[in-house]
Amino acid sequence: MKIAIFGGTGDLGRGLAVNFAAAGHEIIVGSRSQERADQAADTLRADLAEGNFVPMENVAAAEACEIAIVSIPWEGVEQTIPPMAGALAGKIVISVINALDFGKNGAIAKIDLPGGSMAQRIQQLAPEAKVAMAYNNLPAARLQHREHLNADVLVCGTGKATREAVMELTKAIPGVRALDAGVLANALIIEGSTALIINLNRRYGGEASIAIEGLHDAPERS
Repeated sequence: MKIAIFGGTGDLGRGLAVNFAAAGHEIIVGSRSQERADQAADTLRADLAEGNFVPMENVAAAEACEIAIVSIPWEGVEQTIPPMAGALAGKIVISVINALDFGKNGAIAKIDLPGGSMAQRIQQLAPEAKVAMAYNNLPAARLQHREHLNADVLVCGTGKATREAVMELTKAIPGVRALDAGVLANALIIEGSTALIINLNRRYGGEASIAIEGLHDAPERS
């Protein structure tokens, strides 16, 4: 599958790119310019020499992909998404963005976001895309090292078919189970919970993730 990743040199985007490339997917590395895309692809090749990383400018990457992953800083969504909206029409677009502020007391989730959450804002800016939210809570450094995470990914999205496609893709990440967390309106809860995980990591040390226990009919983690 051709997966475009916008923000592939950020911590989380880099980890996802490496894992999906290791599973045999073609990773289209999108950036604002061809030069920046080339540099990002070189960075990913240093992580996984056998990976198939194809650098392109953003719009070309959106046109070429089958699934898109948006892993850019939250402040850049308003400028980045609209030029790609037409190319993303009908395609699954996965937001992994968390809108957070950082202060002396740690991470704080932003509220009163346009659209309600970052995933919902992307849906507003690319109205014909099939937007989902996933992977927000995964520990980026461990993901980059392709560790067996023993973690759960909560997937919200526009339509059951969209969520199921993201859940199927998630099987490529070792030790991760995807769970259907419902409609895109639930994204705000999960995006905001990332602030709690960051603060727990700082207070107690480590790289925590979410694991849901007590479900009788959920699939096993890989």
